[in-house]
Amino acid sequence: MFELVAKLAEILSSHWVRFLDGRRSGRDAEVAAHIVGVVLALQELCVRGERLLVLAEELAGDSPGPRTSAEFEGVLAEQVREVGALRLKLSDAKPLLATVDPLFYPELAPVVDQKSGLLTRWARQASLSAFSTTTLFFLPSREVASLVDKAGGGAELDRGPYAHAVAEGVRAVRARELRDLRTAAAKGTGIHAEIAAARAGLARTKDFCATLLRATETAVGPEAMTRLRRELLP
Repeated sequence: MFELVAKLAEILSSHWVRFLDGRRSGRDAEVAAHIVGVVLALQELCVRGERLLVLAEELAGDSPGPRTSAEFEGVLAEQVREVGALRLKLSDAKPLLATVDPLFYPELAPVVDQKSGLLTRWARQASLSAFSTTTLFFLPSREVASLVDKAGGGAELDRGPYAHAVAEGVRAVRARELRDLRTAAAKGTGIHAEIAAARAGLARTKDFCATLLRATETAVGPEAMTRLRRELLP
């Protein structure tokens, strides 16, 4: 999940920063508001993701308690809901994103497509098992990048071959998964390397978010940026 969010932030940053560096359309304010809203949502996913990793470390320790398990399940469920909300937000914004770049949404599609996108596939995995390492870490960075590249940049996602490639990737990960984090200590199985990779994904996401916010503030001005943030806060 951490690498999926990082890839999403990378694609957003690439298109949005290029757009701000060039000539802009008359819908700048609307697009800027949308992008800032997405960035704030990504930052919330990062905060929740870090909490999941802290709890995962506790669950994989010598004596995880029921409260830790309950909190982990609750935070994971909230993360699934918020990932779904972000995916819908981006899906509903296809016409708006096209004003930035016609290829903006098609490049996002491998991640956010409702039927075959990686975020949808991760949510399905989370519904099967809250405590498996596949749910927590899902696909590694190299696999995510490979799948997005294979999908190409066409106007529509070729769901059949792409869904098959995603299924194969998930199958390979599940073949070596730890089915329950809470059994890690008893089995002598460590997850430190996976947690380190997940934190690296979080760090990249935060960097992309910072770049997006700086570029947007430079384009619209500090006062307008403050107003956008204020309007988007719950």
